Amino acid sequence: MNKSPKSTLPGRTMKDWSTRGIKGYIMLMVEFLRISPSYDLARQIRYKALDKKTQNKLITQLYEAEGKTLSAIDKQAVIAEFQSVLATYDEIGDIATMTFDDWWQTRGIYIYGTPFSKPLVNQITRIEKDEDFEPLFYKPYEQYLTKIRSSEGNPTSLILGLPLGIPKADLLRQISKLIDNAKVPLATKSARASKALAAKRLRSEPLFIQLRILMAKAQYPDMQLWKVGLWAKVSAKHAKTLDLKESKKKFEDADSKEHLAILTSRAFKNAKQVAENAARGSFPSSKPVRLPHYDFEDIYTRLRAHYKTLKPR
Repeated sequence: MNKSPKSTLPGRTMKDWSTRGIKGYIMLMVEFLRISPSYDLARQIRYKALDKKTQNKLITQLYEAEGKTLSAIDKQAVIAEFQSVLATYDEIGDIATMTFDDWWQTRGIYIYGTPFSKPLVNQITRIEKDEDFEPLFYKPYEQYLTKIRSSEGNPTSLILGLPLGIPKADLLRQISKLIDNAKVPLATKSARASKALAAKRLRSEPLFIQLRILMAKAQYPDMQLWKVGLWAKVSAKHAKTLDLKESKKKFEDADSKEHLAILTSRAFKNAKQVAENAARGSFPSSKPVRLPHYDFEDIYTRLRAHYKTLKPR
């Protein structure tokens, strides 16, 4: 079995939220979208430019699998709800085989992040006492203009002459006055990213657990549920007493296996809810939505197109 993903991502209040934090959560979202059957159907609809009649037929088939039959009203509701999946696909795009870094640079950063680094005060050069001219001044100045400032989004900036050997309080007072005189308004928070994450309180570990469950089901669809839970690290308590490689049944482990299977079943359903909410443009969210059929043979085939290390069955 492939190594299970595990990590803890920075929260909104941590200093590296705007870099590693937001990018990490969006990376998780993309992995859920790779698995979502509804998002893959949206990809097929857009890629093949299917007409409305064919679209509606495929949409209802996706939600009628495994003996389920939709009423005429339910069919209309499913088709109407699916429009949000198509809208999400139009925004996020095809992530079936593209690497996350390529997608992030070409599209993701403009949706969830900012393409620029946070502007910082930079020293361009230093002129020593009694030095009339700094002959190499133009090099760091050009570096600042063409590299540093451009990477920060070319913000309005002041080029100052800052004499040293003067009390810091005097210097700061003068600099503050120059900043006030420049009358440049502060950037609003809404300008920093066009789309926010759905949850107010972000916890990455449940998302990693849910993703591990879906990956395990795709790789080993016939694996016992308690083993899926053990591999996905659903419960630290039961992990202490159970062995994934056990060859003989142990009577004393029966209760632990049953409880772990129940916990895993609950997490499995939540994992599908997270994937389908992501397909509808809301992540991370496990609010109840109508679930499509999860054909894990098909999902595994799709995952193998992206993860070349996954072997054929």
